[in-house]
Amino acid sequence: MNASVEAEEDLPGSSLIDEYLVFLAVMQERSELTILAYRGDLLRLLGYLLSHETSILGANRQDLAAFLADYKCTTSARSAARAASAARGLYSYLIASGQMVYDPMEGLRLHTEIASLPKALSVAETVTLLEATVPTDPLASRDRAMLELLYASGMRISELVGLDLEDLREDSFWLTVTGKGSKERLVPVPPIAASFLSGYLSESRRQLIRNHPAERAVFVNQTGARLTRQGAWFALKKRAQAVGLGNRFSPHTLRHSCATHLVEAGADLRVIQELLGHASIATTEIYTKVSVAHLTKVYNEFHPRASRS
Repeated sequence: MNASVEAEEDLPGSSLIDEYLVFLAVMQERSELTILAYRGDLLRLLGYLLSHETSILGANRQDLAAFLADYKCTTSARSAARAASAARGLYSYLIASGQMVYDPMEGLRLHTEIASLPKALSVAETVTLLEATVPTDPLASRDRAMLELLYASGMRISELVGLDLEDLREDSFWLTVTGKGSKERLVPVPPIAASFLSGYLSESRRQLIRNHPAERAVFVNQTGARLTRQGAWFALKKRAQAVGLGNRFSPHTLRHSCATHLVEAGADLRVIQELLGHASIATTEIYTKVSVAHLTKVYNEFHPRASRS
């Protein structure tokens, strides 16, 4: 049976998953999005194990290897790697809490490394997307400010919609971003992005919040309430589709583009790490691989001795 077997909340073992997720949320302060993603992965694991007449506590190394191999065949390498991380964390927790003495993930060789590099737009494509979003009405003004801010700062969409007015500095050139684990960081806002942000705040936002004058969210929807992550994604996806980039656009596209373009321009990795809010420099280093891929592509396209034909 495929690993996509749906696991209901009352199935045996679901309480162990809930217990582990509470531990992640309370003790490790993991983000809500991470908790939701891990929950889906672990419920999928539970469904797989039950369909193969075993359980979370009864699974062995072969069971988990088979699950991860099956998962990798039906989803992206990135999602499979996340599922492996979720499973490893769950079993580490069960060992530490005395509910298991054997870790079936120990020594398991995982072939779920992230195979695909982050997808970034070229500088020209990014400029096209930004400049095509002309602030002719309140929602277009909001969307242009969001696009400019995402590309300028590299912040996540969840961080963008979580911004409150109190997070903005009076000079508009810095803002406070709350990232994963409720960690705060200062993010610079260059003059162009600051200009569109100021224009949105001074005119368009005032129009949008006329029925909710007490709203403190920076970015709001058409009714004046805080814009959701899904709402922001839908709005920006439409802007990308309008310029033919819809199939290249995801919630993290501008974040990846910001980091990639900084690496290609020679920016220090530690600065990029701080800008993006990465806990580990290893996460930031993936963008050096993106840059090498870009270099290889350009070299093969333009160097007179690169062609093998």
